[in-house]
Order: sequence, then C-alpha cells, then structure tokens
Amino acid sequence: CIKIFFMEKAVISFGASYVMATNPSSLFGGFDWYYYNSMDISITVLGYWFWWLFIIPSLRSRRPRGFEKDALDIAFLATPIVSLLAPVVTKDTGLIWDVNFLLVSACYGYAYLKDQNDDDDSGNKKNKKKPAWLKFIYNSLDFGSGQERGVRQ
Repeated sequence: CIKIFFMEKAVISFGASYVMATNPSSLFGGFDWYYYNSMDISITVLGYWFWWLFIIPSLRSRRPRGFEKDALDIAFLATPIVSLLAPVVTKDTGLIWDVNFLLVSACYGYAYLKDQNDDDDSGNKKNKKKPAWLKFIYNSLDFGSGQERGVRQ
C-alpha cells in the first residue's frame, strides 16, 4: 500500500518535473506571481533537480532490493553531479532533465547487467568486491532504514 503511494509520487513527480523543466508557464502561467517575480528560471531549474529531490528518493523509499537498489544508489549519488555540472555546458533545462533521465536509465541498465553477471545469489561475494569507501557510502545512504540498529539484514 505505502509502496504504491511512493510509486505514484515518483510518477507524478516525473511528469511534473518534465513540464517544469521544459514549459513551466503551462503549469504556473495563470498566476500573477509567476511573471511578476520572474519565477520561470527558478521553476525550470527546480524541474531538473526533481530527479534528486523527489523522483529517486520516492523510488528508494519503496526499499527495493537487488539490482534496483544498486541502480537507485548510484543514481542518487550521480544526479546531483549532473545537475551541478550540466549548466556549465548548456542552459537548456529540458536538455539537463533529459541527461538526468538518461543517467538514471543507464544506472538501471548497468546495475541489471552487473547483477546478471554475479553468480553468487547470497550477495556475500558481491559485497566483498566493493572497496571499503564505497561500502561506507552505500551504508550511509541506507541510514534510517533499520540496518543501523540491526533490524534488517
């Protein structure tokens, strides 16, 4: 039930963020404050930051396992880098949104292919391959999920 809510939130955020990044006046053009305060640039920037702020966290809130968890962990770490560096190359917020979309898709593809190549189903071998600094980062991402208290294994 709650997992469905988080998935719906991610889908709604996905659609709203695309419109915000490409044509925010279609959502907010009817409000006086939109033109009076020059909110268009702020809303378009927020549109491509939705990936890191809302979409990926909503998908991670479902507590996925396996390759999807790995994909979302990598995407959560990589999307802010893209969102910070892409405006140096282009000012087209729709293009930056597309790059974030492609990045998340590539993370899913990479994690899926990496998971297919793992022959150990227990996850022990997979965990041993990771360097200590990467294990620390992944464990830090899971803080608050019960693992720090030993609730979940």
